[in-house]
Amino acid sequence: MIDIYDTSLVHHARAKLPFIMPNLETLNLYSDGEMLSTPSLAAKFRYLRNLQIFLRGDRRGFSYDYFSLVYFLDACPVLEDFVLCISQTRVRQDLISSEDSHLRWMPEHRHSNLKNMKILGFCSAKSMVELTCHILENATSLECLTLDAINDFSSLGEADRSCVHNKFGECRPVTSRRMIAHAHKGLWAIGRYVVEKVPSTVKLNVKKLCSRCHKKKRCHASSVSAILP
Repeated sequence: MIDIYDTSLVHHARAKLPFIMPNLETLNLYSDGEMLSTPSLAAKFRYLRNLQIFLRGDRRGFSYDYFSLVYFLDACPVLEDFVLCISQTRVRQDLISSEDSHLRWMPEHRHSNLKNMKILGFCSAKSMVELTCHILENATSLECLTLDAINDFSSLGEADRSCVHNKFGECRPVTSRRMIAHAHKGLWAIGRYVVEKVPSTVKLNVKKLCSRCHKKKRCHASSVSAILP
């Protein structure tokens, strides 16, 4: 196993690590300010079974094409577990809307051994929706997909979030209003674009916000709750 911290790390790891460490089985990447899309290359991680990618930006935020991670997954033919963590308060993206009907897809890229996928900090970026839908359509062995619209690490398992409130009525760990706003948009995108693509053989686990968090946002909450499992 190897843990690596750096800037634009996902791009460089895809380009260089297969040659430097071809026998990796577990890889955790922590990237600050990922700006470069993941390249499509022939080199493979032939033994990599567990992959975790954590993306965050500086105070200005970051814009990233999550869909390009298909090329990283494609380089891992025996990958079984994939976790993607996003610092969604720092995201600057083209957000998906109810009018978006065209989503990119790559049917030639199959991920036949992927069994579990988690996205913490799922947002309504169009490229993130495209990545999720691609996995659902091309990971033939997928058993469980966990989507969490909040990335506060309060629960990495499949259980629903259970917030503890302080005397001021705030959730602990304290969730910012900006994060809550992103979370509601993410939940809307899941209900609008993802739910209908989940095969009957895949368990979809969508973590909800706590009731107090839901009350802080006026739009989407009731309609999203009706769609999500």
